[in-house]
Amino acid sequence: MFHYFINRPEIPSFFFDDIFIPIQQRQGHQVPRPPYTNQNFREQVPKPPNLNKQESVKKSLEQFTPQQGQYWNILGDREMERKQYQKAIDFYNKAIEMTDGSESYIFKNRGEAYKMNRQLDLGLKDAIQAIELDDKNIKAHLLCGQILAEIGKFENSTSSIQTAITRLTKSLTLCAGQKKQFYEAELSKYIYRAKKLLWFKQQELERNSKREAIHQYKQVIEFDPHKEDKLQKFIQVIGDPDKPPNLEIPHYFICKITLDIMENPVTVESGHSYEKDVLIEHLQKNGPIDPATREPISGQFYTNHNLKQGIEYFLLNNPWAFEFQANQDYKDIEF
Repeated sequence: MFHYFINRPEIPSFFFDDIFIPIQQRQGHQVPRPPYTNQNFREQVPKPPNLNKQESVKKSLEQFTPQQGQYWNILGDREMERKQYQKAIDFYNKAIEMTDGSESYIFKNRGEAYKMNRQLDLGLKDAIQAIELDDKNIKAHLLCGQILAEIGKFENSTSSIQTAITRLTKSLTLCAGQKKQFYEAELSKYIYRAKKLLWFKQQELERNSKREAIHQYKQVIEFDPHKEDKLQKFIQVIGDPDKPPNLEIPHYFICKITLDIMENPVTVESGHSYEKDVLIEHLQKNGPIDPATREPISGQFYTNHNLKQGIEYFLLNNPWAFEFQANQDYKDIEF
C-alpha cells in the first residue's frame, strides 16, 4: 500500500590513478557537468551567452516601424532589461497582435516576462505556444522546463518536475543540431537543478506517506496495552519520517581549494587532487607549491579519469549534492 524505500546504488569501486576503468552503470548519462558550482569561483569562468537575455535589445528600434511586430518586441525587451515586467508584457501583446500570433520567439519572450512576474500559468501557456510554433526553439523548451519546475515546487506530486526535466533535456539535445553547444553548460545546470528538486520532492512525499501510515497505525492500536512498543517497532520497519537523511559527500570528491565537488579533477605527485583550472591559477600565483601541504612540487599533474568518473556517478545517484548547501529549502532552487 505504501512505498517507503528508495533504491540508492552504492558507488562502484575505482582506482585513483590515470588508468580509465569503464563503469557500465554510467550508460545513458549524457548531461555534461556545468562549470564550477562553487559560488566563490563561478565568476572566474568565461561565461557563455545568457539564454535568458533578450537578444533584440541589440537591434536598433529605428530599423522598424510601429506597424511591425519586431518594433514592439524590441520595446518589450528593453522593459525586460529594466525589470519592468508588466510593461514588457504589454509591448509583447502588441507584438503578437501585429504578427497575428505567428512568431515563436515573441511568445517565448512574453512567457519569460510572465515567469518573472510570477504569473506562471500564463508563462507556461506561452512557452507551450512557442514550442508549437517552432519545436526547435531551444529557449522555449528551456522556459517551459523552468516554469514547470517552479510549479512543481508547490504540487503534491512529481509529475510537473519530471516533465520539466524532459523539456530541459530536449533543449539540450537541440543545441548540437543548431551548433549552439555554447548553451550546453547553462542548460545542464538547470537539468541538474531539476533533478535535485525532484529528489527533494520525492523525499518530502515519502516522509508524508510515512507520517500518514503512522497516523493510521496509531488508530488501529489505540486501545492495545502494548501500543507504544508496537508503534516503535512499526516506525523501525518503515523508517522514521523525522530522521534527517544522511547527506554526506565523500571527502575525496572535494577540491581542497574550492571546498566543492570537483568537475575536472587533476592529481599532483603528492597524491592530492584539485579542480584543474583552480590549481593552474594557484600555480601561476604561488609557484610550484602544493595547496594542501604547502610542500614544493614539480608543477606537473595528470587528469584523474577515475576520480572524475566516480564523481559523475555519485551525482547521478545523489542529485542533492549538486550545488550543495546544508539545510537548503528546495523552494530556493533557482530556475
